[in-house]
Amino acid sequence: MPKPLADNTGSVMLFTLMFILIITVMGLIATQTSVFEIRITENARRYSEEFARAEAALNEAIANFRNLPAAGPYAIERVLNDSMYGDLMEAVYINDSPVIDPGTSISTARIEIRRISPDSLPACDGPSGNPAICAMTKQGMTCPRVNHRYYAGSIDKRRFAVTATAYRRNTKTLSATWVQKGISLPVEQDSDLF
Repeated sequence: MPKPLADNTGSVMLFTLMFILIITVMGLIATQTSVFEIRITENARRYSEEFARAEAALNEAIANFRNLPAAGPYAIERVLNDSMYGDLMEAVYINDSPVIDPGTSISTARIEIRRISPDSLPACDGPSGNPAICAMTKQGMTCPRVNHRYYAGSIDKRRFAVTATAYRRNTKTLSATWVQKGISLPVEQDSDLF
């Protein structure tokens, strides 16, 4: 007949197993928290990097606004020349930024320029759809609606929206990171007539 347990034999082992279980659970929670924080940090780093790419491309496009290289039908003279290209749908510039990722031949961002106008741009779909408008991103089509031409003191000026959407690192895939700036230029008829 087995002898009944009168002392605490085995309770130390039970206590040790419970302690190991608690330590294991705490370790798993700490690991999951670390993985989550690593993902947050990676997303923040990627966003900062893409924002810097878009901002560099935007600044480059603004600095060389009148001399941007043509890309098929999307030439800067279509945006600048109001008399020859009066239709807002024709006045679109789309091209890769001349700013290149170091160590690659890939552009850092996509540049889109259009005239700011009080009219909304037409939708891409339907019979009135225009290839230039359909090629623009939603970000490039989003800007305040104000008059394109206006009088500022003693000079006529025109408004343009410049949008730079960053590419993901070492790819031609557009990211969700973009910057946009509205600029005003004086009307220089001699240099704007191509």
